[in-house]
Amino acid sequence: MTARSIVALLFGICLAAGSAAAQGKPPAGPPPGGPPPGSHGPGGPPNGSGPGSAPASPSGSTTSSTSTHTVEHFGPVGRWWDDKNVVQAIGLSAPQQKKMDVIFNANKPAILATYKTFLGEQSKLDAIGKQSPVDQTKMFAAIDAVSQARASLEKANTQMLLQIRAEMNAAQIAKLEKLK
Repeated sequence: MTARSIVALLFGICLAAGSAAAQGKPPAGPPPGGPPPGSHGPGGPPNGSGPGSAPASPSGSTTSSTSTHTVEHFGPVGRWWDDKNVVQAIGLSAPQQKKMDVIFNANKPAILATYKTFLGEQSKLDAIGKQSPVDQTKMFAAIDAVSQARASLEKANTQMLLQIRAEMNAAQIAKLEKLK
């Protein structure tokens, strides 16, 4: 599995796990808004039509919802700028693609570090939930820590997506929105 595949999977996994943890449940099913089972990770599906994909919102972004939070996607899920069909449909140039790769690679270490923090907080919450009796004060503090770590991860991901989006002109963004 490539580093690109890992990053895309991390986003979806952390969101599903965090939502379930906040409810005191183990994560279940495929990650919301993440790559569908059997896809090639961050590159697919190019049109965001896989399981867990969300409809476009009025703001032009797609929104994946779980029971406790919302995640913004600015364009199809994954590394859509590497998909030949998407590139052709929106008129993306090779220099734009290269800039998007630079942005992705520059943000990847921070996103991975934030994801590791999220996993650590999730592990602490899981351990507290297995204690008998459960210390309610510790449980609620751990839920807060998981929520904060998840929010930091979502902000880091959104920051990267906004930087990628800034590399396109208005016409390209409009065409990209129609592909979702």
